[in-house]
Amino acid sequence: MKLTERADEALNELMEGNRRFREGSPKAYRYSPSDLLHISRNQTPLAGIIACADSRVSPELVFDQPLGSIFASRVPGNVASDSAKWMLDLAVNEFRVPLVMVMGHTGCLAVGQLLDGDKGGAGGLHRFSVLSAVYRAKTKAHDPGEFYLKAVEENVQQTVEHLARDSYSLRASLIDGTTSIVGSVYHMETGEVKILESTLEMYGRC
Repeated sequence: MKLTERADEALNELMEGNRRFREGSPKAYRYSPSDLLHISRNQTPLAGIIACADSRVSPELVFDQPLGSIFASRVPGNVASDSAKWMLDLAVNEFRVPLVMVMGHTGCLAVGQLLDGDKGGAGGLHRFSVLSAVYRAKTKAHDPGEFYLKAVEENVQQTVEHLARDSYSLRASLIDGTTSIVGSVYHMETGEVKILESTLEMYGRC
């Protein structure tokens, strides 16, 4: 799916921030009392991001963005939870974000547990959603060494598909071209965020 011009600009801003982050040269934002007062009354986020709850994965830090620039939902396994869909409704309807991103990451415990055969515990249907992505990865991984990364990627792609299908606000904005969606993987070893090639098909879009 081709990005809109505004979405492409937002993505470029995020990726430039990621470059600063991984090179060790973040902007080191500082906020005066007047800055905080202004932010408390206004927000114009450039993207809505669904990321994992992992303590090492913070979108604002990874993309070196200031307060008010990212509308985020963090949930184990970056799945299409009800909270993520609610966040998207707000991001799309209230703030007209041009870009939505689902960001998985290497070292994801939610994916790793299921690769190890752990199918119990909390999470319910969301846990089985991740398991579904693991099964998808099995059909696409060419060798055992790439199976884990492929499972992380498939979990991202699956969440993109679920959000585009189940979030009415997001689906409508994708069809009319006011918002675009991308999947990505944050590689914790290097700090780099890599954008995945889109596999999303939107029926009803001209």
